[in-house]
Amino acid sequence: KAVFFIFDETREVLMERADSLNMPLQEHLDSGNIVIHQQDPGELLPGEFACQIREAIRPSEDGRRVSVVVIDSLNGYMNAMPHERFLIVQMHEILKTLARQKILTFLVVAQHGMLGTMASPVDASYLADAVILFRYFEAGGELRQAISVVKKRTGSHERTIREFQMRDGIIRVGDPLDEFQGILSGTPTYTGKISNLLGREHE
Repeated sequence: KAVFFIFDETREVLMERADSLNMPLQEHLDSGNIVIHQQDPGELLPGEFACQIREAIRPSEDGRRVSVVVIDSLNGYMNAMPHERFLIVQMHEILKTLARQKILTFLVVAQHGMLGTMASPVDASYLADAVILFRYFEAGGELRQAISVVKKRTGSHERTIREFQMRDGIIRVGDPLDEFQGILSGTPTYTGKISNLLGREHE
């Protein structure tokens, strides 16, 4: 059973986007395997979100237990209570509670700025055991997306950058790309052969 807490978009938009990726949610909502809680940032009180999560992860009457929690996004959670202190500490405690219940938690964090140097509103490595980074990069006059793993608390992980593409209901991940400049500056630019990249979006 999975529980979604969404701050940044409506339930209808989430379902529409999932349908576009050939991942229809309606049948799972009908069966109770997925539950979506749409949060109203203007009505959320300090401590209320933690109470909502504790209530949501209680075993259902038929004995089903929650195994996955998705919080989309951490930005929305923080923007809901901009003047409240210790929000990240509260979130850390929430994640510890979920971990003790052996619940896998996905946190979505949007970085500020689409292009150029991008900054996160919070140090995700403080909260997460693993961090997956989605970035934009320029190649051949075209804006593309890349995916990389920047942290895995236990064990080693791949340190390459791969092109990432969502197209025609399919998620595609390309081969490792090693011809980049400006990675440490926060603005990666691909300098390799365009033929090594995935097909263009409009092709």
